[in-house]
Amino acid sequence: MNQTASLFTLSAARRWLLGAALLCVGLAASAQQDPPGRIARLNYQQGTVSFAPAGADSWYDAQPNRPLTTGDRLWTDRNARAELHVGSAALRLDGQTHVEFTELDDDTARITSNQGNLQLRVRDELSGQRFEVDTGNLAVVIDEPGEYRIAADPAAGTTWVAVASGRVTLYGENGQSQSLGARQQLTVSGRDLAAIGGTPAQGSGFDAWVAERNRIEEQSVSARYVSREVVGYQQLDAYGDWQSDPTYGDVWFPRNVDADWAPYRDGQWVNVAPWGLTWIDAAPWGFAPSHYGRWARVGPRWGWVPGRPNGRPVYSPALVGFVNGGGSAGGNGVGWFPLAPGEQWRPGYRASQRYLDQVNRMAIYNRQAPRNDFYANQQMPGAVTVLPADRFGRGPFGRRDLMRLPDDRFARGPVAPAPGIAVNAFGGFGRPAAVVPPAAALMARQQQIQLQQAQQAQQQQLMQQQQQMEWQRQQGSRQQQDWRQQQDWRAQQEWRQRGEQERWQHQQQQQMQQQQLQLQQQQALRQQQEMQQRAAQAQALQQQQLLQQQQAQQMQLQQMRAAQQQALAQQQQLRQQQEMQQRAAQMQQQAQAQQQALQQAQLRALQQQRGIQPPAAPQPQPQPGQRGGDDPRRLWTSPDSRQ
Repeated sequence: MNQTASLFTLSAARRWLLGAALLCVGLAASAQQDPPGRIARLNYQQGTVSFAPAGADSWYDAQPNRPLTTGDRLWTDRNARAELHVGSAALRLDGQTHVEFTELDDDTARITSNQGNLQLRVRDELSGQRFEVDTGNLAVVIDEPGEYRIAADPAAGTTWVAVASGRVTLYGENGQSQSLGARQQLTVSGRDLAAIGGTPAQGSGFDAWVAERNRIEEQSVSARYVSREVVGYQQLDAYGDWQSDPTYGDVWFPRNVDADWAPYRDGQWVNVAPWGLTWIDAAPWGFAPSHYGRWARVGPRWGWVPGRPNGRPVYSPALVGFVNGGGSAGGNGVGWFPLAPGEQWRPGYRASQRYLDQVNRMAIYNRQAPRNDFYANQQMPGAVTVLPADRFGRGPFGRRDLMRLPDDRFARGPVAPAPGIAVNAFGGFGRPAAVVPPAAALMARQQQIQLQQAQQAQQQQLMQQQQQMEWQRQQGSRQQQDWRQQQDWRAQQEWRQRGEQERWQHQQQQQMQQQQLQLQQQQALRQQQEMQQRAAQAQALQQQQLLQQQQAQQMQLQQMRAAQQQALAQQQQLRQQQEMQQRAAQMQQQAQAQQQALQQAQLRALQQQRGIQPPAAPQPQPQPGQRGGDDPRRLWTSPDSRQ
């Protein structure tokens, strides 16, 4: 049994929280079949913050992008602080504070805090909605927007309420009520609004930290483009930029994402009641773009289109379409893609038409909605993410876990609202928490107080019995003496039974603590083994990549050597051709020289036969093609010889 359940079960404290009004709210909630459209989120944390999901006794390290809903609990350790957002309302927790979302839906936000110091800022008019904070002493119902401080001390049995602005109404166990306005405060002891003097000790710096968080919230740039009811909008300021697009209007573009990144690619799929399959994004800014609005490809980048800025947005577990349905993407994988602006989202659970109209109202923008058989991002290259079926819903996955399949395989395939495979109903909570709230100590303290009260009542009853027995002794009646002995024996039996029951409860608590410790140790061992397996797989993958690199380098070296040999052979062939050309030129020159020498010898012989003396200075020999150059004998032939 958890801390909150033990404190309220032992005393039937719910009986005094406006029974008639809460009964009506409970009947309305039971009649509602649709899941709530409002959730809470851990927007900021400083130090160690632990989280316990609804219906579980184990605690885990808080995950900022996991939605918080009815039954979820948070604990801030010593010197830790946390900021939560419930729609547009901000809830700030000081160190050693425990809160539980007792009821959270579209109309009611009821938070239980039996220990710690918190600050609540309500921005918008409630308009028929109920915002309530319960402690072990009273119920604080918010009547107007404003800022409020509430501090509960279970050891002293007191609650302090201070109103900086706005107005609240305090309700006691037996129907008592009291109103507090701006700049008023009250410290209550017990459950009947009994006022006492003084204020509880406050942690140093909490008010200054709250003021700084308010300043950051007021300066948010993204609040100009989206409603403050869009949970998680504050993180968009530090991780992206807003730009105006002629087709989609105001679009937010994330910074520093990989070239092959696509929406809904880095994170994990988990089951979160009552929605079921829910996407938990790994990016610090990934909450709002994963659960509100749509995604569009604008040029080479992905941009988030929030939709209409007016109206109350409705939370969705994941605005995607699953390819091929039934977990049959490629035969053994699950594929999904982000929905584009204007496309209707269909949940994987049963919902009314009114719910579908509300959840898709924000997606409509300034162009006509597409046909039901056409999805823009389904045909966009690189938009579909495919994961093996045995990895789907089994914790965070990395890029190496994804399946690489051709884009055209999904271009015209059927689209389903759910993957069609079973997902583990538990898990996805993260690492076991290193620090858990001292629930056992609080329970022991509460039981000790109740035991003391029971002992005091028994002592008073015994005193009354003793007085009555003294009167009976004075009367001297034997029958009265027998009755006194019988009463003593019954009192002793009741005392023994109560003692045995208390010992049995103590043993049960110890056994539960031991079981929780063993379970945490087993979970830690399993996580260590999984980390070792992943490390071994990563090492094997690195070795394989190194071997491939070495093989590639060897192939490159062989190719370089072959290229060098080919170049050397070409050089040798070129030198041989040049040598052959030189030899041919030399032989041609020698042949020409021999021919000239032969012609000169023939000419001299002809001259000697005819008795012609050669001239004193020989004339230059005409070039081929000149007149008279065809027959060298004409150079020395006299005019008479032509006859």
